[in-house]
Amino acid sequence: MHRLLPPRVGLLRRLSTAAEAAASPSHPSPQPLADTLYHRVAAAVIPRLPLTPVLEQWAVAEGCHVEKHDLQAIIKKLVLRRRFSHALELSMWMTDRRHFPLSPGDVAYRLELLTKVHGLQSAVAYFGGLSVQLKKPQCYGSLLKCYAEAKSVEEAEKLFAEMQEMGTMSSYPYNVMMRLYLESGQVERVRTMYQAMEESGIKPDVFTVDILLKVYAAAEDLNRVEELLEKTDPKILSWHSHASVARLFMKAGLQGRALQAIEESEKRISPKNGRVAYGFLLSMCADLGMSSEVDRIWNAYKSKVPACNSMYMCRISVLLKMNDIDGAEKAFREWESRYVHHDIRLTNLLLNGYCAKGLMEKAEALVDEAIAKGRTPYANTWYKLAGGFFKDGQVSKAVDLTRKALASATFGWEPDQTNVLMSLEHFTEQKNVKAAEEIASQLRSLVPLTSDVYHGLLKTYVHAGQPVSDLLDRMNKDGFEADKETDRIIAGICQ
Repeated sequence: MHRLLPPRVGLLRRLSTAAEAAASPSHPSPQPLADTLYHRVAAAVIPRLPLTPVLEQWAVAEGCHVEKHDLQAIIKKLVLRRRFSHALELSMWMTDRRHFPLSPGDVAYRLELLTKVHGLQSAVAYFGGLSVQLKKPQCYGSLLKCYAEAKSVEEAEKLFAEMQEMGTMSSYPYNVMMRLYLESGQVERVRTMYQAMEESGIKPDVFTVDILLKVYAAAEDLNRVEELLEKTDPKILSWHSHASVARLFMKAGLQGRALQAIEESEKRISPKNGRVAYGFLLSMCADLGMSSEVDRIWNAYKSKVPACNSMYMCRISVLLKMNDIDGAEKAFREWESRYVHHDIRLTNLLLNGYCAKGLMEKAEALVDEAIAKGRTPYANTWYKLAGGFFKDGQVSKAVDLTRKALASATFGWEPDQTNVLMSLEHFTEQKNVKAAEEIASQLRSLVPLTSDVYHGLLKTYVHAGQPVSDLLDRMNKDGFEADKETDRIIAGICQ
C-alpha cells in the first residue's frame, strides 16, 4: 500500500533518499547502442543542420556498406518522427550520391516529402520532370494526396480525371477525393464520388467505409449506417468502423446496439494496434458516460496487451475526465508498481486532477514524493502546482512556484502566461518593480513577451511611482505601440 508523503518532508530526508539511491542503484547501467547508420542519423536531431556529412562519413570516409532497403527503412522512421527535411535529404542522397535506382515507390514518398519541406509546387514540378516509366499509379496517387492535403480541389479533380482516363483506378484515389470533399464541407460530393466508385465496379475498402460513416454520423442518419453495414463485406470493417458506429448508436440512445458494436470492435483488435484501439475505446466510452464499459475495456486491454506508460496515461486521463479522483489515484499506484521507467507525465496528470479539485495538500505531497524517490520534476510540474495554488488563493506560494518553474525550464518549453500575469498582479499590489522585472526576464528567455505582460509590468511601475518612459521604449522596440489600454493604465491608475 503506497502512501503519499506529507508536504513537510524535509530536505535532509530528500538528500538521504537520493544518497541511498546513488549508493545502491536498482537498475543496471544501460548498454551502449550499437554503432549503426540509423543511430547516427537518429542522433542528428537538429533540422537546420544537414544530414549529408553524417551519411558521407559513414559510407565514404569509413567505407561502411550501405543497402538501399536500409536507407528506405531509415527514411520511413524519419517520417514517423516528423523529420521531413532529413528524410528528403536522405532520399536524394540515396539516388544522387549512392546511385541506387529510383523506383516508383521512392518517387511516391519523395513527392510527399517535397510538399512538406518545399511546398506543393515543388512536388508538382518534380512530378512533371519524371520519365514516363516512373509515372506509375502510385506516383499519381501520391501527388493526388499532396493536392488534397493542400485543399487544392480543382487541381485534385483534374489529376483524378487524368487517372480515370488511364484506366488504372483503385479505391485509393476515390478515398482521397471523398476525404477532400468531406474536409471541404462538400458532403453531397462525397456521396456522388462513392456512387461513381460503385458504378465503376471498384469495391470499397476500410477507409471508404470510415469516410462514409463520418458523413452519416454527422447527419445522424442511422438508416444509411445500417444499410452500409449490411452491404459491406464484414472482413473490411475495422475496429475503428465499429467503434464509430457504437458512438452513433449511443448518442441516439440505443445503448444495446452500442454495446454490440463495441463488442464487434474488440473482436477486430490485434496485438499490433491494441494500444491505439483500446485507448480510443476508453476515451470514447468516457465521453459517452459509459463508466462500466471503461472499467471492462481496461481489464480486457491488460489481459491481452502488455501495459505501458502511454496506456496508463490514457487510463488516468479518462478517470479524471469522469471525476473519479479515487480511481485515478488507484491507477497511478498500480502504474508505479509496474512501470519499467519513470515518466513524470503521469505524475503531472494526477497533479492536474488534484489541483482542479483544490486538493493542494495531496498535490504538494505528490511532488514531494516524486523528489524523495530521486525523480526530477519538469518545469511544467512546478507550473501546474503554481496554478493550483493560485486557484486556491495561496498567492505568495503560487508566485514562488511560478518563478521556480521558469528558472528550471529548458529550451523549447513555452508556458502559457496565466501564472506570470497573476504574479505580476501580486507584484503590482506589493509595488515590487524588481520582482516584476525579474519574472518578466525569466519569461523572455523562453518566449517573446506579450502586450499583456508589458501592461502587467506597467501597472507595477505606476503603482510603485516609478517612471515608465524606459519601459514604454522597450515595448516599442518589441513592436508594441502604446494603445488605449496603455493610456488607461497610466492615466487611470495615476488618478
